[in-house]
Amino acid sequence: MTYNLRGKTHILMDCDGVIWRGNQAIPGAKEALENLENQGYQLGFVTNNSSLSRKGFYQKFVSLGFQPENYLIINSGYGAAVYLNNNNLSKIFMIGEKGLQEELELLEISVTASYHQDLQAVCIGWDRKLTWTKLADAMWVILNNNGQFVGTNPDNSFPSIDRLVPGAGAGIAALANACGREPDIIIGKPNPFLLNLSLKEMNCSDSAKAVFIGDRLSTDIHAGIQAKMDTILVQTGISDFHLKKTILPTCTLESLAQIDQLI
Repeated sequence: MTYNLRGKTHILMDCDGVIWRGNQAIPGAKEALENLENQGYQLGFVTNNSSLSRKGFYQKFVSLGFQPENYLIINSGYGAAVYLNNNNLSKIFMIGEKGLQEELELLEISVTASYHQDLQAVCIGWDRKLTWTKLADAMWVILNNNGQFVGTNPDNSFPSIDRLVPGAGAGIAALANACGREPDIIIGKPNPFLLNLSLKEMNCSDSAKAVFIGDRLSTDIHAGIQAKMDTILVQTGISDFHLKKTILPTCTLESLAQIDQLI
């Protein structure tokens, strides 16, 4: 039987590779979102990218011609801040970019770029200025200070306009290798943490009424399955099809532009 969105009320989506690629909107995405909103669906956007804050992503939607006034936007930086706040970890050594720092500071988490005895955790996200010194300082907090090791997301690569570039997972892997231990938690997909947080903030108590749309089987689709949601794979980003025998989306589309076929 052909899949459709009957009975669904909330549609969550990844951003990079689904809505845009680099700084260019994917053809048909804007019209697809407008149509979904007109049909009454509640829209949420769940990205592993921690380089921008939720405010920064809102501004990116606007700059690309979208109308995000009613969108819920959740990123791994905000998810990490929620996790740290819930665990009373308020003094953090951070490796990451401005967006991650903004999200941590919004929840009154003290962020520093120098290591010292009072630090309780390391939070590492995507950092395009990652250095040996940053990794060495983070090692000190984890090994000498017994600090928690929190990663924003495991994506080893990231889709830019013309090629793949290293993602946050590459930096996390380097730190884990150096420390000889895995992170205590990686917030982003495939961990369902961000999807569950999104449903909570959208007041959706039944994951069966939600669907998640992503471009990567190993993170997006895997997370949606773990969150007990229907999943739709689009082929406009990083489609790791070699995993399709083990990670099965509910439905596959060429792009978000085809979503009207499911309404």
